Amino acid sequence: EEHKGDGEDFLETTSESEVRITQQGKPRNYISFAMRLFSEGSQTVVLKAMGRAINKAVTIAEILKRKMPLHQITSLSSCEMIDVFEPLEEGLDVVTSRRYVSCMKITLSTTVLNVQDVGYQPPLPIQDIQPGDLNKAAAA
Repeated sequence: EEHKGDGEDFLETTSESEVRITQQGKPRNYISFAMRLFSEGSQTVVLKAMGRAINKAVTIAEILKRKMPLHQITSLSSCEMIDVFEPLEEGLDVVTSRRYVSCMKITLSTTVLNVQDVGYQPPLPIQDIQPGDLNKAAAA
């Protein structure tokens, strides 16, 4: 399989504090990892998801926002994926298929982000935030 097209910039790693959400991964692992990044001094964590993993990314962002006051910017895009299928038998043609996959990038930050951004959401009211196992997540 080969990936090309508009998806390249989305697939590029933008920073060390990036979390790529997949359909198979457990939400609790992503939440623990993101909390550890924040506890180790990252001011910003970027959640990236494609296709069916998008709803999981939204859930994870909402849980993180309820653990600590976080500013959020969400952006949606569409990535062109090109699948290249090499034939197992000689003499057959290589088959390529192009498809577009929805992509979501959620930037969460302890500091104020661009309030003018169309996808900006301010932190939740302090009474809605329950740190819970914040220290356990940092120690893990």
